[in-house]
Order: sequence, then C-alpha cells, then structure tokens
Amino acid sequence: MTLPFHTDVAQYPIRVRWFMAVAWVAIAVKCVLVWWAIQHWNVPIHPAWVIAPTLAFAGLASGLWLTHTRD
Repeated sequence: MTLPFHTDVAQYPIRVRWFMAVAWVAIAVKCVLVWWAIQHWNVPIHPAWVIAPTLAFAGLASGLWLTHTRD
C-alpha cells in the first residue's frame, strides 16, 4: 500500500519529537481526568462531548505536523 504522503519523522530534531510525545501524554492525562471528573461529580453530560473534540483536533494537528514538508 502506497500512502499519498511521505512521513519522514527523522527530519525533525529529537527535541521536537519529544515535545510531541509529551504533548500527547498531556492530552491523554487530560482526557482521563475529564472522564473521572464528569463521573465523580455527576455532571449531566457524556465525557465524549469533551474528549472527542480534544482527540480530533490533536489528531488533526499531529497529522498536519507529520505530513508537513520543508520545500
């Protein structure tokens, strides 16, 4: 299968890759805390209303970052 874009993660410095990893860990922690808080305090919404957009926009930003090429 040939992907229509090129993902060469090695083109980014190690500090940038670590930043992305830390950012995703922070997003995961936020999602877990939101799920817990909504369940703990009986907030009348489903946690997915907060978590789904968070993951969607984070995935979009990461996808744009991965497929970005320097011309």
